[in-house]
Amino acid sequence: MLPLMVATLLLSSASALSIRCPHGVADLSITRNGSSLYLDGKRWTASGANVYWLGLDENVIPPVGEPFYAPYKASYPTKGRITEVMTTLNVMGARTIRSQTMGVSVGNPLSVMPELGRVNEEAFESMDWTVYQARKYGIRIFAPFTDNYDYYHGGKFVFLRWRGIDIKNGLTGTRDPKVQEFYTNRTIIDDFKNYIKIMMTHRNPYTNLTYAEDPTIFAYETGNELGGPKFGDKDVPVAWTREITEYIKKLGPTKLAVDGTYGINSAHLNISSVDIFSDHFYPMDVNKLSKGVEAVGAVDKVYFAAEYGWTPQSQTISSIDQFFAWIEEQQKTSKPIIAGDHFWSLFMHNVPDCSAFVDHDDGFTLQYGNPKNPTNYTAQISKIQQHLFKMQGKTVGAAMPPAPCLGKSEDLVLGLGLECGIRGKREVV
Repeated sequence: MLPLMVATLLLSSASALSIRCPHGVADLSITRNGSSLYLDGKRWTASGANVYWLGLDENVIPPVGEPFYAPYKASYPTKGRITEVMTTLNVMGARTIRSQTMGVSVGNPLSVMPELGRVNEEAFESMDWTVYQARKYGIRIFAPFTDNYDYYHGGKFVFLRWRGIDIKNGLTGTRDPKVQEFYTNRTIIDDFKNYIKIMMTHRNPYTNLTYAEDPTIFAYETGNELGGPKFGDKDVPVAWTREITEYIKKLGPTKLAVDGTYGINSAHLNISSVDIFSDHFYPMDVNKLSKGVEAVGAVDKVYFAAEYGWTPQSQTISSIDQFFAWIEEQQKTSKPIIAGDHFWSLFMHNVPDCSAFVDHDDGFTLQYGNPKNPTNYTAQISKIQQHLFKMQGKTVGAAMPPAPCLGKSEDLVLGLGLECGIRGKREVV
């Protein structure tokens, strides 16, 4: 009797969440026609959130006995934390997640590739669950395959070190010209392409689909904020960007490819295998945004504002109201070009503890519904929620409905796959 009651409650909860995955839609790919994205023949927008830690976290010390790499404070997020992200973004009106650790996972013992050529299958579990839950809640994912910085989850400096090029100061940037060997050294390029192949051909046991096959992951990005020896120089060779984006499409013919250069490199605009260009906004800057959109629109491609800081320190040039208003006005035109924007970044509860929020130290942590949020933060979060719904063509008020925290293990096991007709592995109630 208890399992039936729980299943009934879950179905009621799903109804309250307005889970957006009618039968068949989860199996449809996002497509591009010129400067617009489409789903099932209708123009589709891709606004949402950055949730960088879904594949590998650095913010929570797990219980004793759970996988943990102390030098980087690295651990796998719980299934409950991942699922709560989906319920929260559903309530907020988001359609997409951008997540570094769903694509970048090299160089520490908990990574997909701890050492060159060695695959750690355990590292896929949190990624698999993320894709499964995103599919369940009607949310799409895009992820970069490497990082410009030497973070806990790895990036281009790891690939360089694996081939004997040990460059320091990877976190703050470097002026060492040898950093360009990531883009020009044939051995390193092939190492990177092999890593991409391992990621995209991995088969998710929850869906019975490879990442290349699953339209939940609608796009891959060549990297996060890529550049050369000088921060912001956009010095990413055309040949490398073309080769990597063509390879992504070879492995996943329905995938869209995002140029991961930090900013719009005009030399890349005519690369036919690039579908989407993006920029990041710290601070928000409508003038910079409009110039980028104009440049991308001139070659009939799609533009993302793939990161923006939402707190007061990111509103010194343009306010959040001005930033959102400009994007929303573009949606009313026949050729919007900008198809999405993504706040940095979402953190919720330390599930299964639904009483404690997870903190991060970069000053941009968004904790939806945290009663300890300052009043001005709550007001900004409400504006983000209203904007996300407007990007869907819907209007909502300033009220912020609660997002369920599914903290018990039975919440995560019972009822999975009931809402969306997910094929592959099913739990039986």
